[in-house]
This record gives sequence, structure tokens and C-alpha cells, in this order.
Amino acid sequence: MNSKAFFGGVVVSPEADMVARELIHELHIPKLHNLAFLLKVNKCFDDHQALRLWLQRMLDDGQAHYDDLAQQARIRLMSLAP
Repeated sequence: MNSKAFFGGVVVSPEADMVARELIHELHIPKLHNLAFLLKVNKCFDDHQALRLWLQRMLDDGQAHYDDLAQQARIRLMSLAP
């Protein structure tokens, strides 16, 4: 995995940033402040930042690998929907 850098206001890997951009576009995620709580990320981050941090945590914790990160994230995000 590549080293981390500053993307969208937070420090994450290029892989996490790329998947976040894909999901933000695909799922039409606005830049609000509701998602951080659901993703168990510090509430000071907007939804785009929280998504990036959450994806990076999934990679760092071995919960997903880059090849299936987007798919794992979609499944988990859909399970959050009411």
C-alpha cells in the first residue's frame, strides 16, 4: 500500500481516497455531518472526511483489502440505511 497523504482534509492512503471519491459520486453522499456518528468516526469530520477515515481504518485493520474495499464498503453502508 502506498504511503498516506492529505486528501479531502484528512490524511489517508491514495487507495482509500480513490474508493471514497467513487462512493461519494455513486451514492450521492453530500458533505454533511451525519455519517461520522454511524461510521464511528469523530463527529468533527464532515461526511466526506468521515468516509475516507472509515475506509482507511478498514484497510489498516485488515477488514478489507484494496481489491474488495469498495464492495465491502457498499455492503456496510447499505446495512446502515434505515
